[in-house]
Amino acid sequence: MMTIRKSLIVSHIVVCILPFLMTFFVLASAFGGLYLYAASGNHVIAESGFQFNVMTQILRTAVFHSLRHHESLSRYAWVMEITDPVATYVAVEREGTLLYSYGNEKKGREDLDMLRKKGALDRLDGRDGNGIYSVTDEPDYRFAEKEIIGDRPCYLYIMAHHPEARTDGAIEKAVRAVIRFILAVLFAFILGTSYFLSRFIIGRILMPLKELERGAEEVRKGNLAVQLDYHRNDEFTPAIETFNVMTWRLKQSLEEKEQDEERRKELIASISHDIRTPLTSIKAYVEGLLDHVASTPAMQERYLQVIRRKADVLERLVEQLLLLTKMDIGEKALPTESLDLSRVVSQFVEENRLNWGRNGADFHIEAKEAVKVEGNLLLLERVVENLVSNSIRYKTEERVHIDIEVKKKDGRAFLSLSDDGPGVPEEALGRLKEAFFRTDKARSRTDKGSGLGLSIVARAVHLMKGRVTFSGRKPHGLKVDIVLPLEDIHEKKDTDCGR
Repeated sequence: MMTIRKSLIVSHIVVCILPFLMTFFVLASAFGGLYLYAASGNHVIAESGFQFNVMTQILRTAVFHSLRHHESLSRYAWVMEITDPVATYVAVEREGTLLYSYGNEKKGREDLDMLRKKGALDRLDGRDGNGIYSVTDEPDYRFAEKEIIGDRPCYLYIMAHHPEARTDGAIEKAVRAVIRFILAVLFAFILGTSYFLSRFIIGRILMPLKELERGAEEVRKGNLAVQLDYHRNDEFTPAIETFNVMTWRLKQSLEEKEQDEERRKELIASISHDIRTPLTSIKAYVEGLLDHVASTPAMQERYLQVIRRKADVLERLVEQLLLLTKMDIGEKALPTESLDLSRVVSQFVEENRLNWGRNGADFHIEAKEAVKVEGNLLLLERVVENLVSNSIRYKTEERVHIDIEVKKKDGRAFLSLSDDGPGVPEEALGRLKEAFFRTDKARSRTDKGSGLGLSIVARAVHLMKGRVTFSGRKPHGLKVDIVLPLEDIHEKKDTDCGR
């Protein structure tokens, strides 16, 4: 594919070559015309000193070129034979030997003898190098030239006279007409070449510019799905591709913004609902106490216990929302540090084993080797707490068995937690990371959970540059696999050295 740069180079080359082509065309036309003119039996007569000088220049070029290159003079005989054989005499000599002669020999010899008598030719012989003698005595013209070729003197004699009764006026008129025609053709050729080269270059520039203009207009109208159609491979290709990537990313960003807005609205609605539910219960039981509905101490204590449980639900919901806000802020609110994942998980489970055991949880932990990670202690503890609490909260049997494993594999840290609870339907596994998502679809049961626990787990793991996956466990139960990058010891050493 030709680029604009290559197109400009080609056009400049054409413009540079054009004068040579025109010169060649003119010379070819001139020599072609002379050859046809001579072949048809026509001849040229020198009617002025200028015409004689032009004639001598053409003849001397042909003659001495042949002698210097050891070519036969007969090869250029047609050039000399263009001159009129009656009014012109041409002779070529080398060291007294006549190599070629043409025309009116009698008249020519008379003119040569006259030049010798005047001593003109002696002046040529007296020169060590090349020499030229030319005299114009209208209507007679005489020319003699000496040139040393191969240490041997060579002579060219051209004698011409203008017969009074003859003229080349018609020929000159025809020549002038031909010259005008050639100039007109050359002018038209130049204009045509310039026009087509300009169209060629401008077309390759304007087309992509118009395509970019069309795309910009579509974007101005709000159409971010526009993609420019450009199949050439030139300097505009990167700009076209960048424009297409830009519109695609703008469209994707706008769609993500709309999705975030929808999620924000859903989040606000979920928070409002989940806060309203325990508040409604608290308000109802407080009003019952104020209206003396609970008339006995036992009923009053039961009402207060309900109010306390609902307040605990509100407190847990607010704490989880606060943690979500901190995770949205990122590393500034929750900085990471070097931690032993095995020790953190084992120690946290042991600290809470008694309380979780009372709520029906039995544990089996495999965390034998040290697994160093860059993490946040609060986040790791909250991850384990939420996963264990989720297993306890949704158990259907009296006891739930929870297996926890921490290990290193393939240069990464693995934390796996699985239970033998009821599990989660296959179609709901992919939505467990969503805030306020519950599999039972019953939003009134906030005592079972706010729907933020697993969302907090997913965000916390993501903040520590890890990933979390949920899967079913046979015959029933839920398995959570968390993968975290191991601590980069070399990077840590470089950081410590920098301090």
